[in-house]
Amino acid sequence: MLAEKTNEDLIAEKKQVQKELDRAIARNEDVARLYERLYEDNVSGKVTDEWFMQLSNKYESERLELKTKIQQYREQLSNLGTMQKGKEQFISAVRKFMQMDTLTAPLLKELIDKIVVYETQGTGKHRTQRIVIYYRFVGYLEIPLTESEWEYYRADTRQGVAVEYISKNIPA
Repeated sequence: MLAEKTNEDLIAEKKQVQKELDRAIARNEDVARLYERLYEDNVSGKVTDEWFMQLSNKYESERLELKTKIQQYREQLSNLGTMQKGKEQFISAVRKFMQMDTLTAPLLKELIDKIVVYETQGTGKHRTQRIVIYYRFVGYLEIPLTESEWEYYRADTRQGVAVEYISKNIPA
């Protein structure tokens, strides 16, 4: 489920970033052509020197912005490739985890980056405590659930203690 979710997310994000990159590159080329025409129009006398200076400054600042955006989009695409590799490392660590007989500290360190434990809320049997697990290589995983799938993610660990995954997508 993680592999499919992550692949879908990565593919969608890569498509979006690639689309933005292509758009920025195309606009950069358009601005370069516009600047060329503006220069030719200035030389031929169709555009005054004042207009030429104003428009050339505008085009130059837009080109600098586009150059920065293009670099950012390329870095984003590179980072998405790194995330893909991280996902594969995470799945490999999960496979090791699933094949083990006892939980060892090295294996736990390989799988989990950090665990954030929040204050308890409520009292008695209505007492709850939020715990967020950040996995190595992939971070925090938000798994969307429907109300019918909710019970599937509930486990009674010992008498009076139940662990339940509560998705942000389900109203409380």
